[in-house]
Amino acid sequence: MKISLAFILVVCTCVCMTHALGGGSSEGFDYIWGARVAASTLIAREVVYRSKTLLQTTTKSYTLTQDPTAPKTIQYIAITNLKRMRGATAEITSGGVGATTVTIKFTSSRGGAIKSQVEIWGA
Repeated sequence: MKISLAFILVVCTCVCMTHALGGGSSEGFDYIWGARVAASTLIAREVVYRSKTLLQTTTKSYTLTQDPTAPKTIQYIAITNLKRMRGATAEITSGGVGATTVTIKFTSSRGGAIKSQVEIWGA
């Protein structure tokens, strides 16, 4: 009896640790486009947020706006999902690496919110 109880506790602990460390099947999505080199400078770092809507997918667009007199060329884009469960997907709809502008469309799962950090580096 004690051995089976100990076995069950060990299995439950392993399952809980796996999910706590991000090993669950419903973890968020992180994206990287391009490469960050030593000469890159941070152009923008922002958190994109939109609250959830009941039983519907949520979308939000993010557009990078730079100073038009001295725009930098984008070399690296990193999107980190800040929600551990039911994270949003990201898609570049225009611009991107090699351009001076970028528009990113975020789409959440049904009934989920959007909370992602966008980092854009360039030279």
